[in-house]
Amino acid sequence: MEEHLKDVWTASAAVEGLQVEMDQAESNLDVAIDVALKAGVAPEEILVSANLSPSELSERVPTLVIGDQAAEESEASAL
Repeated sequence: MEEHLKDVWTASAAVEGLQVEMDQAESNLDVAIDVALKAGVAPEEILVSANLSPSELSERVPTLVIGDQAAEESEASAL
């Protein structure tokens, strides 16, 4: 029984470690996106480089409106 619990603990610790790494990687991505935008890089170029969809980029940068998304928002506000 103890051996099984040890396996559970080991697997759980591995997941926690990966979650910490993922959180750090996402934070680094957010900083890199912010720096790129401030440097004047086009959002469309950031989308391609980061392999993000327009909605995913908008989640990371809520004040950013991108291409087709701008047209959708204009149509929605006209209703």
